[in-house]
Amino acid sequence: MIDRIIEKQKKLMRRIEKNFSDYKASVLKLDKQSIFDKAAEIAAMEQVVHYMTNIHGYYERDIDYLLKFQNPLELVADYYQANLQLELNDVIARICDTQDHTSDYPLMPEAKAKESER
Repeated sequence: MIDRIIEKQKKLMRRIEKNFSDYKASVLKLDKQSIFDKAAEIAAMEQVVHYMTNIHGYYERDIDYLLKFQNPLELVADYYQANLQLELNDVIARICDTQDHTSDYPLMPEAKAKESER
């Protein structure tokens, strides 16, 4: 049973590595500006590949589900990017709600003047 799971996991890792190889090849065909415009996507893809191939511990049912897809990397990366945007929204909201970072980062001159009046 363990051998079967290990073989499935190896198959998944090979598929993820192929998906990433194909992705890199498609990105490298783009012009410089297009690559720059995809920087966030590329970074997310790199993070997902690293996590999926080096960190995540898979249950057999997870492996079976991901192996149903031609490109499990794209599936996970798309959801990861969508959630990053939601998390970023929360980060901005927390920063603006607390408004306690004025001593941690340089202020614009007019904002600095208003802060010193307080």
